[in-house]
Amino acid sequence: MLQAEISQYLPTYRSGFTGPSERIGGSSPYHIDLKILSSLPYEEKIRALDSLANQYKSIGRAIEFSNQAVSGQRWDPNATPEQKKALFEAATAAHRPRPGWDPLDFYVPFANKSRFDTGAVEGASIYIPGVPGGKITRGSGGDYGFFSESVDPSGRVVFRVGHGDINRPEEQGEVLVAGGDQPIPTDKPKKTADDLLLEKLEQLLKPKQEIGSSYAGPSEEQFTKAAEMIDQATLKLLSDNMKEKEVEQPTYVPSTAGPLAAAMAQKGFLTPKSLI
Repeated sequence: MLQAEISQYLPTYRSGFTGPSERIGGSSPYHIDLKILSSLPYEEKIRALDSLANQYKSIGRAIEFSNQAVSGQRWDPNATPEQKKALFEAATAAHRPRPGWDPLDFYVPFANKSRFDTGAVEGASIYIPGVPGGKITRGSGGDYGFFSESVDPSGRVVFRVGHGDINRPEEQGEVLVAGGDQPIPTDKPKKTADDLLLEKLEQLLKPKQEIGSSYAGPSEEQFTKAAEMIDQATLKLLSDNMKEKEVEQPTYVPSTAGPLAAAMAQKGFLTPKSLI
């Protein structure tokens, strides 16, 4: 029984795109050549392939080997350790020997298509595993087209991938890979509507809190006493006004002007004073 592979994937980096034969070094069009350092532990070799397969799966593609002995077989990260070992050894043996390397030839068709279907493999992204704490270097030329190399922290090249389209290179010639004790950089998550609302509320509340802490005006007790004094003054003014009204209001005095005048005087007909 083989030891189970490490479940953690290696970071992967794009290394150009597949292209026609005349732009990838003269080899079979749209295929990819991967080389894994033969001295690496077996578990790390499988980890590298699992990482690549997982990356291609995320964009709807699959690794499909093309050399005669393994033609059409696809790499499955969920296969058993025994199945992975058998396919890895068969695929490397089917390739022309490369001293110091385990070489692999494959295509990356869409998962629901054959590599022979039109548009299934043309212009596909190429990826290479990165080593934490190391770097990715890139170049172009010879019979390897556009290519990338994965360098570990000691400066040793552990992965190479080539046959990329020389007309579609990556812009950066070198990429540093985050160290093992550092998180791999990711896109900053976008803020939700709730996050933005909370931030706005905090901004609105902050000035109010600052003003409240520095306020030095009259206390609530002082406002209450002032209101009571105003009420008392108002009542006194109303009382004085009523007394004044009673004094100023005239009455009709009986006279000998006739029966009608006498009746009106007796009734005490009044004309109220305007309060406006």
